Amino acid sequence: MALKRRSTIPETKTNNDNVEYTNLEAGEHEGRLVYVADLGLQEREYMGESKPPAQQLSLGIEIIGQTVSIDSKEVPRILWTKPFNVFYTLTEKGNEMKYFSVFDASAQEGSVADWDSVLGLPCNVVIKHTKGKGENSNRVYDNISNLTPIPAKYQEGVGAALTTDMAVGDADDENNAATKALFGLAKFVFDKRINENKPKLSVVKESVSDEDDDFEDDIPF
Repeated sequence: MALKRRSTIPETKTNNDNVEYTNLEAGEHEGRLVYVADLGLQEREYMGESKPPAQQLSLGIEIIGQTVSIDSKEVPRILWTKPFNVFYTLTEKGNEMKYFSVFDASAQEGSVADWDSVLGLPCNVVIKHTKGKGENSNRVYDNISNLTPIPAKYQEGVGAALTTDMAVGDADDENNAATKALFGLAKFVFDKRINENKPKLSVVKESVSDEDDDFEDDIPF
């Protein structure tokens, strides 16, 4: 299912006791893109001024060879990128261009990213450790700090993904596999999306460079 564009006017445990994991080593790991979550339209503000809402995405990456125990069942280890703004087409300085180019080196400014076409493709995942805060200060979390391409001639050597329900998200479909897989920061942002039951904003097929939003650290497992 193609991504529904919502562009508007241009411009060792987690918190869940039933989830157990071992921290990954900081640095590079092999992964595959298994989910592209649609986080809906998000309010924006820059230097105290309101900006037109922007759609945001988050990428779900399966870490090859790693699992997590949920209710004593071993499932693939998936981490989410920080949410990023997307507009109708790719822009040179936009974060969608940065991420899509990891999987499609031929991506060009002005084109519409076809996320369905790159589901399942491999990438290098750069992991950093983040110390928890407050009541979670004794915890260490694994976060994605960057995704980088794997040269085509080496991609066949990357292990297969265990995830069988790979999907591009739809914020309007509560049964979408990518939406159901959300957790941590990506889920928090999804939950605060603009209520689209209100009068909808008109869709404009234009694009604009998006700023890097400063999000809190994720809480992945």
